[in-house]
Amino acid sequence: MKDVATSHLPSRRRFLQLGSAALLMPFSQGQTVAAKPSLLLPGSDGYRQACTLFNSRLKPKPAAVKSCLTEDDVISGIKWARENKKTISIKSGGHCFEGYCMADDSLSLDLSNMNAMSLDAASNVFTVAPGAKLRQINDFLLAKGRVLPAGSCAGVGIGGLTLGGGYGLLSRQYGLTCDQLVGIRMIDAEGNVHECEGEHPLLKACRGGGNGNFGVITQFRFRTQKAPTNLYHRRFKTSDLTPAKVKNLLETWFTATKELPRDAFSAFVLNGKSLTILLTHTDLKSQARITALMKPLEKLVTTTTRYHAPLYPAAIKTYYGRSGPLPFKNACAGMLEGFDELKDIAEALAQQVAATSGVIWQCNTLGGAIQDPAHAAASVFAHRACGYMAEIQGYWDDPAREARVVNAVDAIQTLLAQHGIKRHYCNYPDRNFANPQNAYFGAVDFLQTIKRRYDPADLFHHPQGIRV
Repeated sequence: MKDVATSHLPSRRRFLQLGSAALLMPFSQGQTVAAKPSLLLPGSDGYRQACTLFNSRLKPKPAAVKSCLTEDDVISGIKWARENKKTISIKSGGHCFEGYCMADDSLSLDLSNMNAMSLDAASNVFTVAPGAKLRQINDFLLAKGRVLPAGSCAGVGIGGLTLGGGYGLLSRQYGLTCDQLVGIRMIDAEGNVHECEGEHPLLKACRGGGNGNFGVITQFRFRTQKAPTNLYHRRFKTSDLTPAKVKNLLETWFTATKELPRDAFSAFVLNGKSLTILLTHTDLKSQARITALMKPLEKLVTTTTRYHAPLYPAAIKTYYGRSGPLPFKNACAGMLEGFDELKDIAEALAQQVAATSGVIWQCNTLGGAIQDPAHAAASVFAHRACGYMAEIQGYWDDPAREARVVNAVDAIQTLLAQHGIKRHYCNYPDRNFANPQNAYFGAVDFLQTIKRRYDPADLFHHPQGIRV
């Protein structure tokens, strides 16, 4: 266990005490060199542009936005917030569904240009700043034959993703992104720098304890995995579904995916009356077993694609998603253990999804390595017993449709809550969740202890975060 803390030492002195590797990570491929950091206030040039988030539906109104390039920028921002009696929100990629990375009347510390990264050739430990985006990380690591298990959306920042858990196509094989985390550097509410590794309680709290609760993480260190050679994938599709057919398909999918090998991932994507089931895996040896498991589904769908096996670096780009900003209303729709939690409302859910164009309900496989006891013991991620995570999505191009789509999403969330689905993923927040602290987090007492140690005055105030 290691925890080095220093106060507001001059930059050169702190550099000499903690070592060049800790503060000055070499610039990587794709490194962004930003303009001089500035503090932007409402009404100033650049303020509104700086407040632009991936979700263009949101119009945040922070008290100020500070672009940070170094730890000294972060420390000066903390000092400004304390002097001006403002709370702090933290932005790395700007993808928070509810815009909590740029909370109203807070100082938003924008870390999006802190994106340096390096890979130790001997240990394969990856060191990265919080603003690096998944596209940049993939380009950098895959060129070296390594991969960090993470999400698929290209523009997501590694900071917020990791602190909330972080899942994707490789999570069942290797665990969550936070399970790969072996060290951090964090600046607390007093401007002190803490470097943690091993079994340190702060590091444990940062494995699933959420973004913006304890301090500003300025550096992450991850173990990496050997990159897969190929990504085998297949899709099953059908349309013109009735609610009864959706229920039957959903039950069959849950049964089939419960026994998937660890290298496999699947998603059940209901869009209106149409269904797409995505299936991927990385080990050719798993193909026969997966094919046998999915046979019952093949009988219920109208189209089944042949197996494709593109090289992994090219294949992963097909999951990068749309570039933003774009308007939407997305949120977690429950961390689930199985079909039993949905069987009584599956038809009503299908009916509500079909009623409004642009509404999508999706369920993704978890389980596998995510449920390994070693990962559970070293983290606070709350929902490892859940083998599935559902999400609700609402999209529109015509602004006149916004209210209808948002209301439809809210109605589905109400249906789920009324039937006891109240466990949720903190990286997919919804401002309407009742008791979000319990919905998102495990070991709340432990997290409150960490909060009191590093941020007793709640300077880092996340609207749905840990309360002291």
